[in-house]
Amino acid sequence: MVSVTRLSVDVSLPVDETDLTPAETSVLNLLAEGRCTPAYVASELAVRADTARATLDGLRELELVEKPYRGLYELRLDTDDDAKYRTTETLLVNVPFEDDEFTPTERGVLNLLLKGRAIPAYLAQELDVTQACAKDRLRELTRLELVRKVHCGLYELDVE
Repeated sequence: MVSVTRLSVDVSLPVDETDLTPAETSVLNLLAEGRCTPAYVASELAVRADTARATLDGLRELELVEKPYRGLYELRLDTDDDAKYRTTETLLVNVPFEDDEFTPTERGVLNLLLKGRAIPAYLAQELDVTQACAKDRLRELTRLELVRKVHCGLYELDVE
């Protein structure tokens, strides 16, 4: 029996899917779920971190993947961001807390996580706060079950 990895991303790619290696296809499938770090890819695919990083960088060269921040990778899709993500207003309506219970930094973290998974360093840079502040806000939002830790240092909205 032969195992075949198929691409589950439902978009047209600038390369033929048959030209991709099984490892590249697996990485693209992981990225279809959200942003990833090389460590997360390595743990999910049971490969070494340097192998994951090399595969991610190879996909960057093919212009299938981009790097919004050092150590953070995402699919490079030519889609309308508004159609891809829920609006902040929708998120906050579903949150079981009053709007004024969130600090501006917490709102910023939630807004950035709407666009995909993130690491504290990326959030800190985007919000112009310290990494310690971003980590504290992530810890608090995790405690409130609004954010979840996907892997070491990688966070996403907890939509369940």
